[in-house]
Amino acid sequence: MNIPELHLPTENKEFIKNPYATMGEFRESTPVFWDEINDLFFFTRYQDVRSIQSTKSFGTTFNHIDGFEESIGNQEIPITSTAYKRSDQFGSYENFWKSEEFSLLNLEGQLHKELRGLVAKAFLPRSVQQLVPFMEQKSENLFNSLQGSEFDMLKDYAQPYSVSIIGKLLGVPESDHLEFLDWSHKIVKMYDFEVTEENAQKAEEAAKQFIEYTQDLLDKRRQNPEDDMITRLSQVSEDNNYLTDDQIICTVILLLNAGHEATVNTLGNGLHALLTLGKSFEEIKNEADEINDVVEELIRFDSPLQFFQRYALEDIEIGGHDIKKGSKVAILLGSANRDPRAFEEPDTINFKREMKDHSSWGGGIHFCIGTHLAKLELGVSFNHILEKDFQLIEEPSRTGAFGIRGFKNLLVSV
Repeated sequence: MNIPELHLPTENKEFIKNPYATMGEFRESTPVFWDEINDLFFFTRYQDVRSIQSTKSFGTTFNHIDGFEESIGNQEIPITSTAYKRSDQFGSYENFWKSEEFSLLNLEGQLHKELRGLVAKAFLPRSVQQLVPFMEQKSENLFNSLQGSEFDMLKDYAQPYSVSIIGKLLGVPESDHLEFLDWSHKIVKMYDFEVTEENAQKAEEAAKQFIEYTQDLLDKRRQNPEDDMITRLSQVSEDNNYLTDDQIICTVILLLNAGHEATVNTLGNGLHALLTLGKSFEEIKNEADEINDVVEELIRFDSPLQFFQRYALEDIEIGGHDIKKGSKVAILLGSANRDPRAFEEPDTINFKREMKDHSSWGGGIHFCIGTHLAKLELGVSFNHILEKDFQLIEEPSRTGAFGIRGFKNLLVSV
């Protein structure tokens, strides 16, 4: 069966504003399509997306498989994907690639297993749970300082709230949080389909500064340990194996970039959804049995991450189509989360929804390691949000990126 050719119009402003209608049309017409412009196979339906997330037949890389490239050398398959193009175009940006080298998102096989196991030992549920009083106080203080005025929900609340929590967890002084924010904003621009030379240069410099800063902080923690995650990352071991400095630095960068950006955009996307739902916050509180129902439904409804890329590590049939070994595929998380085959009336918000297993936390060995932290962090925020009387000042504009979905700003009053 031939795979249809379609184009996901990520350069179109109206699509960025609301991609779900187009993705819905594509999803109903085919479970997978080939996009020649983006050079990817896109999977649209929930069952296939979840299968790709959880199976070992797909991976974020093939570097862990000896002879992989030679084994696909004679096949006529499209492997000159976005990642290859980005690697070719920005291959000289050594600091950016160094910051990515040991990211858990980019590893597979034994190295991923060993690194994730050590990081999990340092990412203790107890240490995360202990942050809840800090979350409560920080959220309350921020809202108290903003009450009675017009403000940007993202810049004035979500960003300082999120970075303060990850900073507290890691052991980063509050005086350095603005630098953390700046580095994160610049680095994550490298993760979308289109990357300008200017943004790449900014990401490279931000990665250099981030690496140098984290190395210095790591050196200080080795001399004077504290009760923070950087200290624990430096001390944790398994069979006398310890994390290297480069592995710790990449983990810190991942925790900030992935955790912070996703939290900020979930708060922005989520509050906008609540304010345009046509229900009072009192009605919403009465509808939801617990705050986690609100968190999960808002992430499903307007996911902060819209796609993720994988390699086929073997010939496989999925979605009724044959995908050849070495092919690069993209799973459309936002499309999967709106699939009526999995979610009843998926284009509506339902806080009593029984089906909560959306695709936005990932799956398999790449299930989000910070899920527990994110749920607590978001739960505290949305609890405080639903206690207040928000007004939307003006309809916000999207950033223009498809992959990391968020607003430029979100002007409100409370």
